[in-house]
Amino acid sequence: MWTAQYFHFAEPRRWINSGGLGTMGFGLPAGMGAAVARPDVPTIVVTGDGSFQMNTQELATCAEHRIPVKVFIANNGYLGMVRQWQELFWDKRYSQVDMGQYPDFVKLAEAYGATGIRLTDKTTLVADIKTALETEGPVVVDVRVTREENTYPMIPAGAAAREMVG
Repeated sequence: MWTAQYFHFAEPRRWINSGGLGTMGFGLPAGMGAAVARPDVPTIVVTGDGSFQMNTQELATCAEHRIPVKVFIANNGYLGMVRQWQELFWDKRYSQVDMGQYPDFVKLAEAYGATGIRLTDKTTLVADIKTALETEGPVVVDVRVTREENTYPMIPAGAAAREMVG
């Protein structure tokens, strides 16, 4: 959702998303398909840590078949959108959303034959992103974000679009 709001695409047909339909895990397989279909266009997946864990095993396919997808994980240690719903509509009664600090996505990427990078310093973020994009083959970039980071706008359950929060 962040990418949809803040990234401006120079050409049409450069954006694939699940439409916010609750398809956690969509990003990596969709990115793989895009990278195979258009090997001439760099493929970047922006995903959450919970979503990425749904299909991490696909990194083996990326490494084996040299699919050069670049995965940027917004890692807040939560199932972020579910936590956000619980925060805003359920008085912060969190249930089954805290994922803690595991797994170590850098080591996980390396275990599957991809390159793993962790970004924690805002002052070098742009240069670090460029380095990740220039790295050959599949790359997983663990970007640590604030644990309570929310994504807006969102529409409460049963509400109309004119009642969106954010």
